[in-house]
Amino acid sequence: MTLRLLARRLIIAAACLIAIASVVGIVRAAADLRADAAPLVVAPVSPKQVSADLSAELDRADSLATDLAALGDRTAVLSGALSAAGDQMSADSTTASQLRTDLAAASDRLALVRAQLAAAQARLARLAAAASAASATAAPAAAGSGGEHEGGGDD
Repeated sequence: MTLRLLARRLIIAAACLIAIASVVGIVRAAADLRADAAPLVVAPVSPKQVSADLSAELDRADSLATDLAALGDRTAVLSGALSAAGDQMSADSTTASQLRTDLAAASDRLALVRAQLAAAQARLARLAAAASAASATAAPAAAGSGGEHEGGGDD
């Protein structure tokens, strides 16, 4: 019985080895068929071409770095200009505020001067009216007292 058991185990091991070998053979055959069915249309890139492409990309990177530095300089100049414009706007705002204050004070003074002018014109009109009323009453009195005055000097 042990010989039968040993023979059976050898047959099972041989069958497993045959199955594994046949699977490996099938996979290799499939790989060969697939490789024949899909040949490379484009040849692989040569190392010289890769080196040339790398050199071109490095040149492009240097050019972009130079352009980026120039943009950084322009950005700094524009930032300075914006800062100066902001400072000028602040100064202009302060000046405008001061001018508004000065204009309000000048408007108040102008209103005071106009009020004083109106009062002076009213007083001048009253004085002119009083002077004309006084000369109107003084003229008839001067005409009447003028004859008596001449006669009064003889006394």
